[in-house]
Amino acid sequence: MKNKIYSLLGFAARSRNLVFGKERIRAYIKSRRKKKLIILAEDASDRIKKDIKMRCESFGVKILEMFTKKELGILIGKGEITAFGVENDGIVDGILKEIGGK
Repeated sequence: MKNKIYSLLGFAARSRNLVFGKERIRAYIKSRRKKKLIILAEDASDRIKKDIKMRCESFGVKILEMFTKKELGILIGKGEITAFGVENDGIVDGILKEIGGK
């Protein structure tokens, strides 16, 4: 399951369908998109986890806490990444199907 999700996220990264950065993630969470998914690093700080989870709960956004910051960074070719949003509806559906949360 983890490998399949990582592959889907890799495809999203290559097709530039990921949103990262504090302000862009906040805008993504508040956006009117119907399908939204935040990927949050397992080793993110408690403060960041709390902030993102609180915002996602307020706007009904699903969160998947998986992978380390380093793994997420490698995925998109950056340093360490704490969180990002997936903009492609098909990829969101595929990930939710994998975790059984459709």
